[in-house]
Amino acid sequence: MKTFEGIVLRYVQLTIIVIALYILGWGFTPYKAIFISLGVGSLIGLFNVWSMYRDTKKVGEMAAQQNEGRRPILFGMISRLATGALIAILVIRFPETFDLIGLVLGIMTPYILILFHSLFQIKRF
Repeated sequence: MKTFEGIVLRYVQLTIIVIALYILGWGFTPYKAIFISLGVGSLIGLFNVWSMYRDTKKVGEMAAQQNEGRRPILFGMISRLATGALIAILVIRFPETFDLIGLVLGIMTPYILILFHSLFQIKRF
């Protein structure tokens, strides 16, 4: 069985490949606003996945050490809300550059990749 770090690294690699495809779409198609929105949204989604991984790792380390009196300081919800606010600011400030639907789909890209990767792993076994 793969380690948690290895699985998260795989998700990061898959997301970077998809971001590269979005950059190619931005460069070679007339749909520049959609593809740049998908790319930026995917970067924000990748940050959210990394933040969730970091928080999960902290909680796991605290549980392994059995520190009952101390709680880890986690900023997961705050950072995810801040990324949502960042998207709102980008769409309001630069409506000609960014597309709201593209940004939202971009944020969901890493999570969609996680879902499909998990489904393929279940089917393989």
